[in-house]
Amino acid sequence: MRALLIHQFGEPSLLKIEEVPTPTPRGDEVLVAVKAAAINPSDVKNVAGTMHGTTLPRIPGRDFAGTVVAGPPELMGKDVFGTGGDIGFTRDGSHAQFILLPAAGVAIKPAALPMLAAGAAGVAFVTAWSALVSAAALSAGETILIIGAAGGVGSAAVQIAVARRARVIGVVASDDDREPARRNGALDIINSSSVGVVDAVRSMTGNRGADVVFDTSGWMFAQSIESAAPEGRIPVITSPPDGNATFNLRSVYRKMLRIVGVDTRALDAVACARLLTEMLPSFESGAFKPAPGESRPLAEGVAAYQQAARGGARIVLRPDL
Repeated sequence: MRALLIHQFGEPSLLKIEEVPTPTPRGDEVLVAVKAAAINPSDVKNVAGTMHGTTLPRIPGRDFAGTVVAGPPELMGKDVFGTGGDIGFTRDGSHAQFILLPAAGVAIKPAALPMLAAGAAGVAFVTAWSALVSAAALSAGETILIIGAAGGVGSAAVQIAVARRARVIGVVASDDDREPARRNGALDIINSSSVGVVDAVRSMTGNRGADVVFDTSGWMFAQSIESAAPEGRIPVITSPPDGNATFNLRSVYRKMLRIVGVDTRALDAVACARLLTEMLPSFESGAFKPAPGESRPLAEGVAAYQQAARGGARIVLRPDL
């Protein structure tokens, strides 16, 4: 099979497209013919060597969608999708024509979800669900501030929050991002490049703040603390490159805030499949709509990684082309 491989960490140009043996599943495994596999920011970081635990050589790629071509009879021919904190790091990933996974590590793809969108759903929705539902226990009637509301994880978070009947205030970096955030269900939009986020949130909430603050960017922890309501919850999924943030510690204890770390790398393919299966009704109903991104064949994988490293539109590799 054809696959992208990391032999040494560094720039995306170091990736190689190679012919490697197609894996053979054992009794508790499935072989999936990959039809779509997003390039996530963590995949780019993995190639660069800034993600922990990766062993080389390694096929990168966390998200996948495709068809089971070998494995238990009850899964044969089924369209599946998924992701995992082990995929692309300690086990070979999805940026290849085939991927070998535990049978319990795949979720049945919803019929309403196109293959390209399914191949871009995993990291975004598992991360947002883990932060909003598992960590913050967001409930109906609460107000949530989502920073980066037009990004991949941010868009998923907006949709999840709306489905849980919360009021969503979305923070975007430019006016161009207003419409995507509003289309996903954000009731109010703040452009952080033109107004102060903390003052805007206080104005929108009668000076109370947001019950949950979710910063998908990692750059606005201090503002998150000040934007939170008394007894608010702040799930944390990322940080600036050096990992450091300066903030007012008095605000943390005076408001009795709860700050919860969320690391989806700790969730393997099996754990992620369980979460995606829990979300299946919302994917089927259309309440959850992953953005499919720009499609590129696997043969253009190195260039696609280079483009992803520069930022911009989401890219989904098509190993079947």
